Amino acid sequence: MAIIIYTDNPDLLLDKIYEAIDSKKADKWARTSDGRLTYGTLLWRNEAFFKPQIWVDEKQLRFGLLKRKDRKHITSKLYTTFHVKLTEMLLSHFDDDFRTITATAAKTEPDNF
Repeated sequence: MAIIIYTDNPDLLLDKIYEAIDSKKADKWARTSDGRLTYGTLLWRNEAFFKPQIWVDEKQLRFGLLKRKDRKHITSKLYTTFHVKLTEMLLSHFDDDFRTITATAAKTEPDNF
């Protein structure tokens, strides 16, 4: 259930995403001190997280879904909301910085749940 972004500059794209979140341009997203992303509305904040990974050889920036530690499962509603909102933010703000986004339906590296 990862999001895979195909881009020539995955490290630069991640920096741009962090900058947009920190400057509140990518509203409703927040990041933790260790670089994970969470959807920032009251209903969804800290319910799950996306952990970024840069795959240099594949020219990919991947976001793996992580469940909150006290959750046993990630519901399809939670998975859907997080994937849709991250994809929406990427298309709205960074469409010139990548070629393709893939949202996987099965557990995919770097997912951890």
